[in-house]
Amino acid sequence: MGAIKTTILGGLRRLPTVLAGSACLLPTSALAQGAETSTNALVSGMNSTVIVMGGAIMLAVGAVTYALRLANSSRSMSLTWSHKLADMEARLDKSESVLAAHPGLVLVWHDSYNDIDTGWGRPRVLGGPAALASILTFADDAAAALDNPAAALLNKLGELPLEEEVAPEDVRKLKERIRELRAHGVAFSGAVVTDEGRSIDVDGRVAGDQVTLWLTDPAVRLAEDGGVIGKARDRAADLHGALNHLDRLPMASWRRGPDLKLEWTNNAYIEMVEAINLEEVIENQIEIDPAFRKLAARAQEEFSRSSGRRIIDDIVVVNIRGMRRVLRIMEQPMHGAGDAGLGGIAIDITKLDKAQEDLKRHQNAYRKTLDQMPSAVAVFGATQQLDYHNQAFLELWKLDDAELRTRPYHGELLDKLHHKGRLPAYADYSKWKENQLTLYTESQLDERSIDGAAPDEIWSLPNGKTLRVARQRHPLGGVVLIFEDITENLRLETDFNTQISVQRATLNNLAEGVAVFASDGKLRLYNSAFQKMWQFDATALSEQPDFDVLAKQFDRLATEQTAAWSNLKGRITSFAPEDRIPIEHAEVVLKDSRTFAYATAPLPDGATLLTFLDVTDSREREKELQERNEWLETADRIKTKFVNHISYNLRNPLNTIIGFAEMLETEMFGTLNDRQKDYAASILSASNHLLDLINDIIDLAAIDAGKLDLEVDEMQVRKTLENAATYAALKAEDSAISLKLDISEDVGAIMADEKRIKQVLFNLLANAFSFTDEGGQVTLGADRDGNTIRIWVQDTGRGVSPEDQAKAFDRFESRGPGAGAGLGLSLVKSFVELHGGWVRLSSREGRGTLISCHLPTDGPDTGTVIKDAAGSGETLLEAPDSEETTTFAAE
Repeated sequence: MGAIKTTILGGLRRLPTVLAGSACLLPTSALAQGAETSTNALVSGMNSTVIVMGGAIMLAVGAVTYALRLANSSRSMSLTWSHKLADMEARLDKSESVLAAHPGLVLVWHDSYNDIDTGWGRPRVLGGPAALASILTFADDAAAALDNPAAALLNKLGELPLEEEVAPEDVRKLKERIRELRAHGVAFSGAVVTDEGRSIDVDGRVAGDQVTLWLTDPAVRLAEDGGVIGKARDRAADLHGALNHLDRLPMASWRRGPDLKLEWTNNAYIEMVEAINLEEVIENQIEIDPAFRKLAARAQEEFSRSSGRRIIDDIVVVNIRGMRRVLRIMEQPMHGAGDAGLGGIAIDITKLDKAQEDLKRHQNAYRKTLDQMPSAVAVFGATQQLDYHNQAFLELWKLDDAELRTRPYHGELLDKLHHKGRLPAYADYSKWKENQLTLYTESQLDERSIDGAAPDEIWSLPNGKTLRVARQRHPLGGVVLIFEDITENLRLETDFNTQISVQRATLNNLAEGVAVFASDGKLRLYNSAFQKMWQFDATALSEQPDFDVLAKQFDRLATEQTAAWSNLKGRITSFAPEDRIPIEHAEVVLKDSRTFAYATAPLPDGATLLTFLDVTDSREREKELQERNEWLETADRIKTKFVNHISYNLRNPLNTIIGFAEMLETEMFGTLNDRQKDYAASILSASNHLLDLINDIIDLAAIDAGKLDLEVDEMQVRKTLENAATYAALKAEDSAISLKLDISEDVGAIMADEKRIKQVLFNLLANAFSFTDEGGQVTLGADRDGNTIRIWVQDTGRGVSPEDQAKAFDRFESRGPGAGAGLGLSLVKSFVELHGGWVRLSSREGRGTLISCHLPTDGPDTGTVIKDAAGSGETLLEAPDSEETTTFAAE
């Protein structure tokens, strides 16, 4: 019992220590004290049996407590080691991921010396799939490569010599170097070359208690590096292309450094500042305008303030090469430019600025034009407020400009005008006003509206005016109103309708048939004469038939005039200028022998006026006159032929008479007494006069027949006139008439037939001597007027009456005492006209006569055109106080 007691007590004494080691909740000192106290109590109060049982129980409790502590500690350690294992596995995965990114294979051996002699073993294979696939292509046995890729690969590569930086005799095979690495940890680095000529880099290293062999295929590395380099090259090419494109832009571009100095500009910038090259611009920091530098400073300031989110965009007006240019400048920070490097671009918006200015001018001109319009115009905005009105609007509604400056609403303005009694009177003004404002809302537009325009309205104002109101939606919103005063138009329309009625009545009283056709060939207007002449039915004409329908009736009454009707149809319906030419004096013969004259005249509105006139009686009279004229012409030809024949037949015997008379006068066959001499002289004088007359008749006949040819040559005018004066001097002396020459100094020469000109002068002088009394004066003169020579003869004789002046140049017309056969002046006129000139006669009874011949200096081929005396503008020398003038010109 004592031993048991001692044992229990010792166990109980050790119990506090056991409980403390088992991580009990009570402190060790408390447990020990409590245990000792309990023990003493038990010893003192219990018998030995009880003590044994208590000891057993306490032992059991201690054992359980100890077991619980051990389980707790084991669970904590297990959790700690689980975390460490997971962390190590994560690190291992990262390491393997890094090795897998290697562009080759990594073989890792973790074996003993005994494993070295068994062959290549089974090393771990690390590396990327691309590298594994590339290097395994060197293995001989594909099946073995799948089971043990390292062995299959090293069996092939191990027999190859390892190229190292050693002497040639020291070169060894790869498998030998791997064995030394595995056995002794001797590192190496080199390359092996396969039979295909591909090189594989090989590196052997010791890593702790492991051995690693690095196999790198340069082709894989180059492929990966090539992809990166290719992308870099592509991006560089893109950047280079963008830079070239920017350099070729027509807009100036530049780049600035952090100090706002220019670092690069494109060609457009260089040309704009008129520099030689980029180096000159950068060296001298040439700015297009000083304002550009200020904008760059603003951009840099905005960059620092807004973290580069804002772009400076401004307009600068500059002078480039002497021309005003408007540039839009944009400066913005460049990405990756460090301390706010800037890039800028200048866009030439001169044309846009000019277009905007032109638009403003056009708008102002548009407003000024509207102000000049007689129609009242008002423009209301989308808010129904008045935006614009012209002066006519104020005058129409008698409003003050101050009233409209407040921009009243459309409805308010209507109310104001309604209150003043200036709008039309409507039974329901509110409904009418609402209808006026519907144009602002598209859904309420009238179905008849077109393109946002409402149908025009007619307003009859209380003051008697009538307005046409056009309402249309404005393209920018709102409504445009145009008030046109049509009061006068309505009055004119009424007058026009009245006038049309009067004209229709007038047309119906005309003897001519009148029809008006529109450009589409439809009959628009006709009179009763037209209906009767062509026997049309009034009902058919009232339907405004086409010309083709009327042409059928024309064909029925006329004879074979289809072509004429087709021509008329073309004149009526064609718009070609050559078809719009009027037809005049055309005729058509009907089957009943009537003759209609028709004519067309284009009207301003595109219509065509067609008139018909019955000229049957006129044509009959014309026929009779034509027959009579033919008879007279025949008689004239017979007379002319007879005169010519007689003239030629008289000249031969007349020449004989002249010859014998000259023989008698010269007393060739004997002496004559005075009376005989007088008879001979009279015979000779009369014969010469008759011969001259016959020669004149022959010349006139030749001229009429067109068989008289001029022998044109240069003729000195002064010399010819002086010769003629010498010849006429004897005649002047016999008649006691003075002959005077008045020839201009610059008269010069002309191209003419001198013989015919002399005939002209002789006839004019003879005519002047015949009509001038004794003591009178005859003047022969000439002067030059540009390309015309004027030769004139003036006398102070009896003059010519107005009645005789009209016939002075007619053949066989002579008046007054001493007059000849009447051929002299007629021959003068004919000869002058043959030279391309004309003759003018100025005379007054009792004051003398002036006859002037106008001849072209270049001869008859110049085609001189002569005007009548009233319109020629020529300054001609006239007889004193001359009133009557007759001019005869070549046609």
